[in-house]
Amino acid sequence: MPTTYELKIYGKVQHVGFRDRVENIGRGLGIDGVVYNHKDGTVRILANFDDEEIKELFKKNIKVLEKKDKLIKIEKIEEKELNAYIEFPDGINRISADDLIELNKKLDEGVKYIKLIFGEMEKMNEKLDKIVELLEKKL
Repeated sequence: MPTTYELKIYGKVQHVGFRDRVENIGRGLGIDGVVYNHKDGTVRILANFDDEEIKELFKKNIKVLEKKDKLIKIEKIEEKELNAYIEFPDGINRISADDLIELNKKLDEGVKYIKLIFGEMEKMNEKLDKIVELLEKKL
C-alpha cells in the first residue's frame, strides 16, 4: 500500500504558476494527491508514494522548476511521512480556497512585474539616449 507524505515547499512559490506546474509533474509521474497554498506562504503537497525513487524524482523535478521559471524560487523542501493513508482522486489536484482571491493576488503579482519591466526599460532608454548623444557628437 502507498504511503502518504506531506511535502512543504518554501520560497517564492505562491502566485507564480507553481501549483499548475506541480500538477503536471505529478500527473506525468502517475502520483495521486493534492497541492495547495498554505497561509504561511509555503505550498503544501499531500501525495501517495509506493516507490522511493518516484518520490525522489518528483522532488527533483519540482526543484528543476526554478531553473526553468525565473519567478519561482525554492528555498527548501521538507518531507514528512504521515501516519495515515489518504485515498486521493487520480493525479495531483489543486485546491483553491477562493478562486477570485487567488486571481486577484496573481493579477497584483503580474502588475508588480510589469512595473519592474517598465522601470528597467526606462533605464535602458536613458542609457540609449546617452549613447545616441555621444555618437551624434562624434559624427
